[in-house]
Amino acid sequence: MYAVQDLGGRYRVAITPSDVLSVPREALLVESEPGGIRIRNIHRNLTFEIGTPPRPFVPGEKFACMQSVMLELPSGFTLSFDVPTSVIAAMPDPDDNDDTLRTMQCSFDESEAAEEPASLNAFLQDEQSVDRGKMIVGLVNKALEVVQKSAGSDEFLETAAKSAAQMILLDNAYVILRDESTWRVVSSYSRQQDSSWMQEDQEDLAMDLPVGSTQILARLLRDRQTVVFEPKSYLHTAGSSLLLLDRAVASPLLDAERNIIGVLYGDRKLASDSNDVPIGDLEAALLEVMAGAVSAGILREREEQGRRREQELRSSMNQFFSPEVLSRLQKNENLLEGRDAEVTVLFCDIRGFSLISERIGPRKTIQWINDVFTTLSQCVLDTDGVLVDYIGDELMAMWGAPDVQSDHAARACCAALAMVSQIETIRERWKQVTPERFGIGIGINTGMAQVGNTGSSIKFKYGPLGNTVNIASRIQGMTKQFGVTTLVSGSTQESVMGNPLRTAGNVYTNLQFRRIAEVQPVGVTSHLLIHQLSSDPNIGWVEMRDRYEQALNAYCQGRSTQAAAELIDLVAAFPEDEPSLLLLQRVVDSIAAKESKIDTVIRLQRK
Repeated sequence: MYAVQDLGGRYRVAITPSDVLSVPREALLVESEPGGIRIRNIHRNLTFEIGTPPRPFVPGEKFACMQSVMLELPSGFTLSFDVPTSVIAAMPDPDDNDDTLRTMQCSFDESEAAEEPASLNAFLQDEQSVDRGKMIVGLVNKALEVVQKSAGSDEFLETAAKSAAQMILLDNAYVILRDESTWRVVSSYSRQQDSSWMQEDQEDLAMDLPVGSTQILARLLRDRQTVVFEPKSYLHTAGSSLLLLDRAVASPLLDAERNIIGVLYGDRKLASDSNDVPIGDLEAALLEVMAGAVSAGILREREEQGRRREQELRSSMNQFFSPEVLSRLQKNENLLEGRDAEVTVLFCDIRGFSLISERIGPRKTIQWINDVFTTLSQCVLDTDGVLVDYIGDELMAMWGAPDVQSDHAARACCAALAMVSQIETIRERWKQVTPERFGIGIGINTGMAQVGNTGSSIKFKYGPLGNTVNIASRIQGMTKQFGVTTLVSGSTQESVMGNPLRTAGNVYTNLQFRRIAEVQPVGVTSHLLIHQLSSDPNIGWVEMRDRYEQALNAYCQGRSTQAAAELIDLVAAFPEDEPSLLLLQRVVDSIAAKESKIDTVIRLQRK
């Protein structure tokens, strides 16, 4: 039995005994040529017998004849090919023999854009065409179009699918990306419908994987090479998802480390107009070229996205971090992840805010507070601190995270002194609007905290959480009760002494502290030492500090009368020093109460 199948432009004849259920897709190819015919053995394995006497006709061999020829099939059939006498060889024009100069039309001309797109199959099948040079230029241009589109255009995925389908005569072509263990179609093109589809973003409705592609993709992942599906018979795939496929090909998309990030995939269906057209090594190689261009475009796009994320990060983080800290974050984004860290936390409260805002009104209040916070915030950034938050009329900052700073306590103290030094300048700028003298109170504490994004996925806020933060806030409130501008905890003072400032060029290299008292903050069970940070450690302040600490030691050791005598002289010499007045009051109260055992801890009743 035999059957004739119209493949469009040529025919396929299946010759087989009636009891054979399947036949090879490819065996012999018979083509006409000038003056005769040419027979090719295109089967991969079978050897036939040809000629008289018969001789082996091996796979890949060509046989040209000008007359009849006999060919024997393995099934016992004998084929006879007769060359019609009407076949006339196409002879060249004897006058057209000057080949030193010639021209070749190419597809660069825009007037030819409407012509049928070049395909590799047409080039291979039509060896006698006078337009083969033009065809190959068209193919190269088609591949270059993918490369050009990949350079900064978001259309290169769509262009790649369309070019692949047109060049290799695929019914459909797809760009499929791989996210971890999941395949995702991002672009497709249908040659028969001349229509494209592209996923704009990952939230769009996803396209299903092409029918029959699962096994091909799995093979590509295993072998890490281009895979061509080309069944040897129509029936061997029965019951498989590949049943409807005539041909398919998939070429991997690779990143810089040669990891598979996707595939350029195409297929033909059995009812296609290009049914039974082989996908050879040249077609597969051409697809690999386009896959390389697509890979380059994807990597370039990802690099650009990385740069945009870096710019967005810098833009959003500029208000929180100094340029130095930002630079470190860009090198290691993991620094923003939540973790435990030793940090120093600072709270700065604006004194007199309520009175001033009530007097100048909301519009001027906003302008004034913006100026104040901008000036104070710059002091934080200048010491590579983190601006954590603005809470009403209070500023919160942190050092020691996200990047490690061994001298974080010293940096915080330097920022505090810089803030104090700016107050008079701000007062001068606003003296016409705010004649009232406003001030600030600063509290600083050092300890372990949980640091990370303490905001939300909607609003970013990098900062610390934990008892260290609460203590810093309590210490800021104590500045009112002790009548000083800046107080630090004992842990901060010890950290400064053990880790002096390492920032080059900072003027605050000689940080001076005065031990004020041992206190128990409201809502805290433990005690802590608090120290005054001097903004002007001149000779007079150093004398006052030494005499104050001497009197405090006498009081804590139970020598209240000696402490009182020393404090009376100290208050006379420095009448504006409120800590000396407060300590004298405590000493006098203990003497009047005739306390046998002095409680040296001040138990605060308010924040």
